[in-house]
Amino acid sequence: MDAAEEKSRLRRVMRDWRRSLSDQELARRSRIVVERLTNDPAVSKANHVMGFTAVRGEPDLGTLGSVVRARGARWSVPEDDLDRSVPDVVIVPGVAFTTTGDRLGQGGGWYDRFLPGLPKCTEVIGVCFAEQLLETLPIEAHDVVVHRVVTDCSGDDQVSS
Repeated sequence: MDAAEEKSRLRRVMRDWRRSLSDQELARRSRIVVERLTNDPAVSKANHVMGFTAVRGEPDLGTLGSVVRARGARWSVPEDDLDRSVPDVVIVPGVAFTTTGDRLGQGGGWYDRFLPGLPKCTEVIGVCFAEQLLETLPIEAHDVVVHRVVTDCSGDDQVSS
């Protein structure tokens, strides 16, 4: 099986797993991810944080956006016009990640096109639930690596690449 076929297979498996989460479990685990991001030094010091609008099964970062705005910083999502300000921190969703920052996205390639254009000083943080943190992923040349991954699990999941 080549990398593209393996990516498709993993996307199906992970999407099925995400759909199996109850609304209550999804909300509980999202709160943990948001708490960890709220306490993250890069996020708490940033003037502009770019998050995302969650699809079913992704950590819901809506509360984080409120926290960022409440302290006077800018919160944006990919649907916003980012030409006016480059984010200090970009929080990236994924179908799966590795602790070294490899990422399996939804398959559209938006982040693989967007992230390479950011300044090197922009912190890129992947977020997912603990079950989505895998040992290895099929990687292709265009795949972008994130700096760190934050999950809802306590422990050593926030490893830098």
